[in-house]
Amino acid sequence: MIKHKISDIVATFSGFVKKSRNKIRYRNLSDLINPAFGNKDKLLAYNKSRVTGPEPCVCHAPSRSLYFDIHGKATACCFNRANVLGKFPENSISEIIDGGKRRFLQTELCRQNFMYGCQHCHKLIEAGNFDGAESRLYDNLKDQAYVPSEIIFELDNTCNLECAMCHGEFSSSIAKRQGLDKIKHPYSPEFLKQLEAYTPSLKVAKFLGGEPFLISIYYEIWDLIIKLNPKCKINLQTNGTVFNDRVKSYLEKGNFYVGISVDSLQKERFESIRKNAVFENVMDNIDRFIEISKKKNNYVNISVCPMQQNWEEIPAIVEYCNRKNVFVYFNTVYTSGFAISEMPEDKLLEILEFYKSVKIEGTGIIAKRNIRFFENLTSNIESWYAAKEEASRPYRRRHLWNTHMLELKMLGKLKNHENLSPVITEVFKPLEKEFYLSDNDLISLENIKEEDVVQSAENESVEEIRKRILLFIETGRFNAK
Repeated sequence: MIKHKISDIVATFSGFVKKSRNKIRYRNLSDLINPAFGNKDKLLAYNKSRVTGPEPCVCHAPSRSLYFDIHGKATACCFNRANVLGKFPENSISEIIDGGKRRFLQTELCRQNFMYGCQHCHKLIEAGNFDGAESRLYDNLKDQAYVPSEIIFELDNTCNLECAMCHGEFSSSIAKRQGLDKIKHPYSPEFLKQLEAYTPSLKVAKFLGGEPFLISIYYEIWDLIIKLNPKCKINLQTNGTVFNDRVKSYLEKGNFYVGISVDSLQKERFESIRKNAVFENVMDNIDRFIEISKKKNNYVNISVCPMQQNWEEIPAIVEYCNRKNVFVYFNTVYTSGFAISEMPEDKLLEILEFYKSVKIEGTGIIAKRNIRFFENLTSNIESWYAAKEEASRPYRRRHLWNTHMLELKMLGKLKNHENLSPVITEVFKPLEKEFYLSDNDLISLENIKEEDVVQSAENESVEEIRKRILLFIETGRFNAK
């Protein structure tokens, strides 16, 4: 326990030194920012928030991290799945690590170029959700001259749940229900043998699923880490349904940091999202994970997917984490039908106003950090709302008009045909009303051609023209088509 505390103090001091150095070295960072980034002010604010201070390299994942997926593909992180650095077993681990693609991607990220598969973090930074950006996780990782400080493993999709927002690529249970064959990963004993050379230098090893505690190869890698590098942090993301004597023994002998997925504190909703899970069992297991972690002075976090189905529960989940003294993380959900970002403008505004009205209780470092993460989530939702509000603004009816104003506008289009003016005057005689027009309606009004009005006045009855006027007031269209 004391060793862990000393390690945390050393890491904090090291971060303070880096931040102080970078503040001086990159005090004119604004001059170094790539103008193609987009929102320069957001990027500067992001840099100001970084624990190691501002610097041109927005992310160090390519030089410090490596991610392996279920198909053998290796990328810089689990969010950049597009820029493939190599593939096992076609490429050995050493070939992937020493390949030029990692250096190329790192060079581009030092130019603030996110186009090579890094759009996820780009969007979060521009939305002001700095704590949600995966890129900041690599600032504190040790620079080992391209030898990975971290390896992320997502080698198998064996899973006992069929989460509503998930799919067969990440859950064998969903794949089975859909009649799909189980994905056969390419990670042979040769992979484990090659991994031995890099295990001693790892600072962090992350394990995703599927459900990590049901994936047999993970136990083999954990054995390797515990044997060769027992101080390495083993981070894993579990659905919280699996806790047995084997799991307990590994948690007690390894340096595990456990994340548990929880999307609701209400049994019915929880089980409708995390299908096949039993709410009470997961809640009990969370306490077991916390108990073991406390004994080892390690951390537990609750990972939450804010979605259309559970958005109103998010503040309560944050308060739950504060009471349990565990960290909260928010995942961005992109699945259609679940993503908050695809909700209509008025609903986003409702969520935004609710989140801004909430007063979350909690004191201490963890609680303050959790509240900050909630504020970042709120900022992200605000950016989605702002984008939709801006897009809808030209169509929002907010300019107060009346029929007299519209009559004058139509008469103005007959300035070269004053003999037809009495027709238009007759059209408007029984019409006395106020109404609202949008920016787009006003543009449409300006674009009504003189010849269209002339043709109507010459060839249509007063009643037919009046219908056109009422159509415009209602829809912004003068012509029926």
